[in-house]
Amino acid sequence: MLLGIALLLWQRPWQSSPDKIAEIPANASALLTQQFRELSGASSESEFADAAGKTKAARTFAREAWSARESLGARDVGLRYITGGDVADRADGSTNATVEVSWIAGTGSGLAGETRTSTVQFRLDPQADGTFAVRSVKAASGSLPLWLAGKVTVHDQSGSVVIAVDGGVADHPIEEMTANVSKAVDDVIGGATGKVVVVAPHTQEQMAHLVGRKVADVAQIAAVTTNLDGSNGTAGGTVILLNPTIFATMDQRAAQVVLSHEATHLLTSAVGTTAETWVVEGFADFVALHDDKAPLSLSAGQILHEVKANKTPQHLPTSADFASTSHGLGAVYESAWMIFRMLGETHSDAEIVAFYDKVLGGTPLARALSTSFDLTVDQLTTAWQHYLVKSASTVS
Repeated sequence: MLLGIALLLWQRPWQSSPDKIAEIPANASALLTQQFRELSGASSESEFADAAGKTKAARTFAREAWSARESLGARDVGLRYITGGDVADRADGSTNATVEVSWIAGTGSGLAGETRTSTVQFRLDPQADGTFAVRSVKAASGSLPLWLAGKVTVHDQSGSVVIAVDGGVADHPIEEMTANVSKAVDDVIGGATGKVVVVAPHTQEQMAHLVGRKVADVAQIAAVTTNLDGSNGTAGGTVILLNPTIFATMDQRAAQVVLSHEATHLLTSAVGTTAETWVVEGFADFVALHDDKAPLSLSAGQILHEVKANKTPQHLPTSADFASTSHGLGAVYESAWMIFRMLGETHSDAEIVAFYDKVLGGTPLARALSTSFDLTVDQLTTAWQHYLVKSASTVS
């Protein structure tokens, strides 16, 4: 009996044995070229899983990736082996292969039906039978394809689409909040067309991978309007990408303002513009806060606190001020909004929208200010500074 117990303790049959990793074969490049061709050519989940490998990690990868492809209506998926995979680069014997991934999203995803291309890295485990098994995938250069980011669900509704990764952002009804955002923007600018597409990853790391950035680069951003994995920048390829680490901590009012702000960028095709940053960002907040009833102490508390401390800005916000890692980023956005808030007290929405359209269309700022409001840049700056000081005096 004692011998039997000892044997059980040694063998531990109740524990699953780890997937064994073998030596990398000499013809690794040729094998990987064929394996990624098979992954590309798979027409079913079972074929895709067979091509991904026999380990538990490979089966999990295949199941999630195929499900995400189905949810996004992905077609013309291509995985082209480029280099790597021929040398173990970790102590566990695994290897890293660089692969070009291309795909076209289905119309039900809200994404443009264009070819998206990016370069990713597959972590692979060599197997005893001379094959490789996929362990994980991450972005190499550029962004990670959405269907490789995790478990994907798509909620298509009138005027908007919400794409969640691994459950999305906790504690916020993103679908409900997004449902009417197009109308809210259209009520101010008029003529807004297109769907608002929101991508809600579950972690900040996923968000960073989806835009091909370091986590530190996105740490202060609640959301960004951008084009994912090789999209060419058309309005139909633009999405609002949420940072769950920040977005989940916001109350629903603040989160709604963020969505409306980003939807303004999306629906006015502001992504990639070379227009004055303060005009683009200030106008987006002008739209998002148009009917907001919150006091200035909440909507502009950071910049007004600085003004009360005798730190009134000496110039209009610059592009450098809006850098994502800049200290006091919230105050910069608020200061830009206060320019538009000031203009809105003496000019109609139509006049302000016309000014925004001119700048976005390439009209130099000085000319747009002159033709829209009969102001010079210096006159606007001085009026804004006085407006900030006056507003600060009313905030406790």
